[in-house]
Amino acid sequence: MNKNKKNKGLTFLETIACVAIIFSVSSFLFYRVIKYNEKMDLEMSRYLIQTFFLEYTNRSMYENRVYSIELNTLEKYIVVKKTDTDEIERVYLPKKLKYEIPYDNVRNPKFKVDTTKNGNLSKAFTLYIFGYGDQVENRLAFYIFQKERVLKINVYLKSTLKGINYSNILDYHYSQEGENRVGWIEE
Repeated sequence: MNKNKKNKGLTFLETIACVAIIFSVSSFLFYRVIKYNEKMDLEMSRYLIQTFFLEYTNRSMYENRVYSIELNTLEKYIVVKKTDTDEIERVYLPKKLKYEIPYDNVRNPKFKVDTTKNGNLSKAFTLYIFGYGDQVENRLAFYIFQKERVLKINVYLKSTLKGINYSNILDYHYSQEGENRVGWIEE
């Protein structure tokens, strides 16, 4: 028999090194998947909100009627009604994101706005969308220009903005930086 024949199994240190490498790679991939899902949820929510408002402001202009739209930021849906009781459509927003509408210096968990017969909204407002970590990611500004009589929605993506989260959004929104849209780029 050959006495120089070595055992071909892994040593304890080699096993630990393999496990550490596998753990590092899998945690990196897990992080990337979460970031990708967050990006897709943000894009989907922007798309749903924009198309919903544009559809019903256009419908109100062509049908010469008023629709009532309610954004529920806690239950994460948008509903449109012909009157206060007749619900026409309800759209659910991605559940892992948070939404906030600062209006009149307060949070508005149920924000109501009406369309006008000429295809606009009854009031202008700003909607913030927060990512999975409660950091603000998007800003949708709804402008009502009486001269043009059509709704204009500007979408802003976070660029250099840091430290603005769900808990301090009211302070930011009414600050000088918030008014001047510092740290945002228009989409």
